[in-house]
Amino acid sequence: MRRILLGATPAVFWLAITHAAAQQAITTPILASDPNFRDLAGIAAIYGGAGFADVTAHDGVMRTGVFYRSEALNALIDPDFATLSSLHITLDIDLRTPGEINPPPPKPSAEDRVPTGATWVNINIYGTPFDPDPFAPPAPYPTPTTQAEAEADFATGYVAFVTPGSGEPAAFGAVLLDLAHSDGAVLYHCAGGKDRTGWTSFLLQTIAGVDMATRMQDYLATNAYTSAQIVSQYNQLVASEGVVAANILYPLLGVRSSFLQAAIDQISLSYPAATFDASMHAYLTQGLGLTQADIYVLRAKMVDFLTLPGQSGFVGNAASGAALLNALQNSPLSGAYTAFNSYLQSAIDAGTLGGVEAQVGGQVRADAAAYLLRQPFRLDAALAPSVDARDLAPGQGRVWTTGLAGAFATDAHGGAASSWERSAGQLIGATYRIDARSSAFVAVGYDWSAVGSAGATANLGVAIGAAGGRYAFGSLEQGLYVDARAYLGSVDYDGSRPLSGGLGAARGGGGGATYSGQAMLGDVIRLSGVAITPQAGVRVAHVALNGFQESGGELALNLRRLDHTTPSLLAGVEVAFDPWTRGGWTITPTIPLQAELTLGDAKVSSVGRLYGLNVSQSAGYDSRILVQGGLSVSAQRGAFEVKAAANAALGAASASLNGQLTVAYRF
Repeated sequence: MRRILLGATPAVFWLAITHAAAQQAITTPILASDPNFRDLAGIAAIYGGAGFADVTAHDGVMRTGVFYRSEALNALIDPDFATLSSLHITLDIDLRTPGEINPPPPKPSAEDRVPTGATWVNINIYGTPFDPDPFAPPAPYPTPTTQAEAEADFATGYVAFVTPGSGEPAAFGAVLLDLAHSDGAVLYHCAGGKDRTGWTSFLLQTIAGVDMATRMQDYLATNAYTSAQIVSQYNQLVASEGVVAANILYPLLGVRSSFLQAAIDQISLSYPAATFDASMHAYLTQGLGLTQADIYVLRAKMVDFLTLPGQSGFVGNAASGAALLNALQNSPLSGAYTAFNSYLQSAIDAGTLGGVEAQVGGQVRADAAAYLLRQPFRLDAALAPSVDARDLAPGQGRVWTTGLAGAFATDAHGGAASSWERSAGQLIGATYRIDARSSAFVAVGYDWSAVGSAGATANLGVAIGAAGGRYAFGSLEQGLYVDARAYLGSVDYDGSRPLSGGLGAARGGGGGATYSGQAMLGDVIRLSGVAITPQAGVRVAHVALNGFQESGGELALNLRRLDHTTPSLLAGVEVAFDPWTRGGWTITPTIPLQAELTLGDAKVSSVGRLYGLNVSQSAGYDSRILVQGGLSVSAQRGAFEVKAAANAALGAASASLNGQLTVAYRF
């Protein structure tokens, strides 16, 4: 008997719009010829629901316009057919038996009037050609004698939805797999949209994380949506079977909580576990044959998580990365069999994004740009012993080569990951003292460096050109002077960003350029045994990194062109001790101190784009003040010179150590 009425009553449908950024109102108009048509997302207020999309676990909200439930579509009138066809439904899953769809003559065909653009698929839940007709005499089932007996008998049909070996769990598994693999909105239905359809809806809402009370309320809402049909069917029973029989069968025209509860209880019996959730998961995976990936795809299709684990506590780059991960829920990566979908859904279950929020935005590119903007500061220290022409006679020059190496680190702060830099370079140049008041230098070289943050690494190669000169108002050895120099670099960038959570690695690179110019005013003050040279000035540095598209991994970014200009004030003092002679060598020690104050915001930011979404990341280094000090020692013998220097720099949350070795020859 239970298959006669199992799935034989209708409902109403309300459509809200696409993905929810908050709960959406259930506002879809009622279909006159299909009253049990409704959105899985929630129940309209006039039928006892909240009037908004259901909320789920983990701060989720059901999406509207994804899955629809209904009764059979064979009786659609033209206006309702047009409404259904406007909803972009791509798949119509019919859960009825072949006998329900095409019963034996003289009964008319009950084939669906399939919405325009949709494909019809039949999944026979019962696995039989059964032709249900509760009003066809003689009754093909033993007539119950009480309502309680009728309800108990009917509930056995729900038990079969769960019981292993009945064949029905596998059929429900096939339905869920079709829903998981769908590319658009899907409608599923049985005859009346209440039993087979109701259980399918319960499973989907369970996967979505809707609480049990709401699932039960949504299930029972069929009675409100189909109240007019229930009255009509009851009257038909009275006419054909009499009042007594009609009253006994009346509960079967709608739904009762005991029906659904029978299936729920059977889950705990058939798949015993410590908790119902564990039993339910066993039923989904063992009974229905779903994989965890299938479950995650279904959940992502149905649920928009308003906040991700830890998102409300993130700041800076981490907050920007988490916002991108959140927004990607509405991209083609979500609700599909992708690495991103698997990662995000598992992260939601685990309650942590696993550090991907710090990796996804590409901070390393901003760190690389910040390194390039600081390069003139580093080059100043490397060039200082070689371009100072005070020890040269007018008309004399030197050729020199300098090897330099250094390391720089910035601690994590303000939502930016910690960053590190390693560099090595070689410069070749010439310095010439033109006369008593002026000198000039030129240099070329190459700098190799690696910059890293949040597990990513950028390898930089910079071809460097430098030129400058000094003019003294008295002489280079004493008094006021002006110093000007310029740096030019051609940049080769290659980056690799491995991502946690099985998301692969994004790689890419391109070119760029750096430019800087500076002007200084200084004074050489001669004291007994020492020359003190204070100086101050300005510098403007600019970096331009070309945009490029990363490859590899679903979260590869289209990185925008990065242009950043940094104006700064410079100040420093150099203490040079008078030389002394040892073993034929003239030794000159020098202590340089230098500071740079960035004017305005010191942050360098990089912007990436993915599926129309922008993600901005700031470099870990954002100190406005950088102070550097060290020691340089020059040893000269005849025309040959060797100079060694070491210096350290400090900034807010940053520190570096650098060294240079110069070999020169005077001519």
